[in-house]
Amino acid sequence: MTALRRRSLLRRAFFGSLALSTVSGRAIAGTCLPVSGQRELPLLPGPLSKAGMLRPPDSLGVAMPADFTCRLLAVAGDRVATPAGAEPISTYRWHTFPDGGAVFPRPDGGWIYTSNSEVPLLPLGGCGALGFNHGGKVDAAYSILQGTTQNCAGGKTPWDTWLSCEEAKTGLCYECDPFRPGQGVAKPALGRFAHEAAAVDAARNTVYLTEDTIDGRFYRWVADSEDKKAERLGLEKGRLEVLNLVGYADDCYPESDVLVRRQLPVNWVPVKFPNEAQGEVRQQLRKRGETVPGTRFAGGEGLWSYQLTPEDAALLTSPEAVLPDTLIFWTTKIDNRVWVLDVANQVVELIFDNASMDSPLHSVDNLTVSPWGDVLVAEDPVSSDIARLVVLQPNGGASTLLEIHHPGSEICGPAFSPDGRRLYFSSQRYHKGGATFEVTLPERLLKLAAL
Repeated sequence: MTALRRRSLLRRAFFGSLALSTVSGRAIAGTCLPVSGQRELPLLPGPLSKAGMLRPPDSLGVAMPADFTCRLLAVAGDRVATPAGAEPISTYRWHTFPDGGAVFPRPDGGWIYTSNSEVPLLPLGGCGALGFNHGGKVDAAYSILQGTTQNCAGGKTPWDTWLSCEEAKTGLCYECDPFRPGQGVAKPALGRFAHEAAAVDAARNTVYLTEDTIDGRFYRWVADSEDKKAERLGLEKGRLEVLNLVGYADDCYPESDVLVRRQLPVNWVPVKFPNEAQGEVRQQLRKRGETVPGTRFAGGEGLWSYQLTPEDAALLTSPEAVLPDTLIFWTTKIDNRVWVLDVANQVVELIFDNASMDSPLHSVDNLTVSPWGDVLVAEDPVSSDIARLVVLQPNGGASTLLEIHHPGSEICGPAFSPDGRRLYFSSQRYHKGGATFEVTLPERLLKLAAL
């Protein structure tokens, strides 16, 4: 089954299951008691929303604002050579279906871009990496994970490793060293489910995780005290929990956009049978009429942990609230929503849905946050010839930062270089197998960001 066909069926299956499982607010297990939040988190817009109108697509099929430039870095199945036609820099052939990615600074002033391979067959998945010198020239290409399946997104850790996540029923997270060729290490403590992405809150020794299924959960893994060693987590000893949104606990779905556009309190409950595949566990619990922990989130996708500066935190708080420090953003593709968790205050809010868009997004997917706080969301349009990377206006609409005019493809793995001057992303089905690109931001925008 093609990826496009699978996504379409997922969307229909979700809303079909919702209709069957919810009658007058009552879910399969538990009762939904919808409530409305109290206030909106006054998130601050970043400078990228002022990038300007898009120009027509360039020779690579990428449409960008004026003064942006784009270069093709790697094509699936080919050895990496930049510029094109030059001698390949390694024997590594760029992987098929490049997906989630992140950037890591190197000690020499360069950086690394990691990129997953979402090939849905064992053992053809994995993760590759591109190395850049301090001037941005590609100087390395290699594999950091092999022998896995459907590596979709993942997450960067504060100790500079990459968590590559398998989107399969019994999928695992693998911790990888991005700085040299090697093989990742499985971390089954982070759960067995259709993993999408991961984000770490180092201050609280917590990893957040999304699940890409029609009845997915939003997870957190909290490390035991003995799991932390030398300023990093071992990711081996801890407890796995799921989020319950007040009013929508235990298998309920927050159907109304309006009611969740303001902050709602949350609580966390342990998953049942944490060593087993969670999708199958939920099915068995429903059959037995038992409580199914966690609010439903419809196809969890991109996930990002953003650390607030003290100045920004002061602007976001209210007299009765704790000063926020960490915001966790994530997307749900089937209902095209973007959520934020204020960790310090343990409240969740829906900050984007398609009601605020003249041109609705289709299957919101990977998510990143710029160095200046812009929330960027990539689109998997399912059946369109154009896919967008948009900048959200929190609690409002969105503006398009760039488009790819690659029929049947999607934008994956957006990530910024350490100085914010370059934006990396992949077009997953460019020329059928996918390719990875670099966009350079103009000085006019960088000056605006510095204000």
